[in-house]
Amino acid sequence: MSQVVITLDESLLSDAEAYARQHGQPLDALVAELLQAAVRPPAQQSLTTLVQELYGSLKAPSDFDYRAELGEALEQKYGL
Repeated sequence: MSQVVITLDESLLSDAEAYARQHGQPLDALVAELLQAAVRPPAQQSLTTLVQELYGSLKAPSDFDYRAELGEALEQKYGL
């Protein structure tokens, strides 16, 4: 496995290390996972051409909670 050196400002490095700790993984594993997702999204591997063209075109608000939306839709549909 190859190594790469990146330069980050102290604040970003501190935040990234804290994020990695919160998610129970070392920082290098987090960076590798994020890079892999950016370069080779796993969902694109088995999608049709049409879906691949649409991939990433929907932008949800940063505070979008799909679980809450799903719960509301199910409540409306089934009257729960």
